[in-house]
Amino acid sequence: MYGALNVDTGEFKTQDEYLRDVFGLWKPAGPWELFRGWCGYAEASTWSIKGDTVRTSRWIGNKGSADDKETFVSSYSTKTFAKKSVGGSISLSLAKSIFSGTVGGSAGYEWGWEKESRFETRSEKTIPPCRQVAVTWTPYQRVVRVNPIFHVEDYQWDKGNGERTVHSWRDRGYQTVYSHGYYIDGISDKLLPSGQPDGREDKIEEKLDPKSCAT
Repeated sequence: MYGALNVDTGEFKTQDEYLRDVFGLWKPAGPWELFRGWCGYAEASTWSIKGDTVRTSRWIGNKGSADDKETFVSSYSTKTFAKKSVGGSISLSLAKSIFSGTVGGSAGYEWGWEKESRFETRSEKTIPPCRQVAVTWTPYQRVVRVNPIFHVEDYQWDKGNGERTVHSWRDRGYQTVYSHGYYIDGISDKLLPSGQPDGREDKIEEKLDPKSCAT
């Protein structure tokens, strides 16, 4: 493959991305240096986070003057996405090629990349007078961070005195280049051993307009 490496930020672009986003010719430009070889991704670290809380049921209101009980239907489907440290969004195809394989395996059963799981629950909740109630879900998620590893066969750069092509990184004998400033995070909802999404369900309340409620 042909790739471009930004030596200031560590960002990597494929040849097509470089020609589209940086420079219309396959030539070094500014901090961008070019290479031929292949790229791999090494798992750097992994940790758990709480995802964004989402409402998973419709609002049900109680305009009466006493508590009411209603059955709430709550549904949720697991989420999977990826982001990178610099250079905008990451393509879904690249994310799949990185995280659908062996990367993330050390996270065990918790790593739910592209393992879609959904649930629907029914639960009875008490709705106080002149309130509306809904159900939310806060997913527990796993982050797996990878760093690109570039295996160089040909390397090309321009220090300002003309282009130079060598067969290792800047002709220093390094066939393998690690990019620590540029990383890609794969984020996925965690799964329980049963395959169900892991997270927390909560009830939320909002006041209704008193003018619309019974007195």
